[in-house]
Amino acid sequence: MPKEWNLDDLVKLSVHDRHQLFKNAVRLSHTPDGAALKTLIEEAGLPFSEGAMLSSDDPAYVKMYDIVHSPEGRAAAIAAVKSGLPGLAGVEPMIHEVLGIDYGPHNWGTVIAGSLVGEIMHSAGYRKTGSKPMPPGSVAKTAATWK
Repeated sequence: MPKEWNLDDLVKLSVHDRHQLFKNAVRLSHTPDGAALKTLIEEAGLPFSEGAMLSSDDPAYVKMYDIVHSPEGRAAAIAAVKSGLPGLAGVEPMIHEVLGIDYGPHNWGTVIAGSLVGEIMHSAGYRKTGSKPMPPGSVAKTAATWK
């Protein structure tokens, strides 16, 4: 009989171990137990991404990419730049809202988000001018500035 998982069990796991458990749950999500575990992990509010840099097929990376490249994400980044802020300052709240504590420096998420913002800024004709601190309350500490 498979182990019956609960929130207390998930809290005791490392981020890396939760990630491995999540990958297994996704692989078995066609079964009732796998689907239930996948949902439990997603809704627990605990980080469950790879402890190393996110790969481009990681669900957190894909969500960041979709947010940054969405019309709303693009507009938010450009609006931030026009206000004198790093482009990431405009889109980071959207990323954080979706990923919660799974967005952060522990998985290079802040670096990846900054890189994704750089892609859209370049494509919009902006050039990098340096970097500066992010606004108070931001997850990323510094980010690129654009002109």
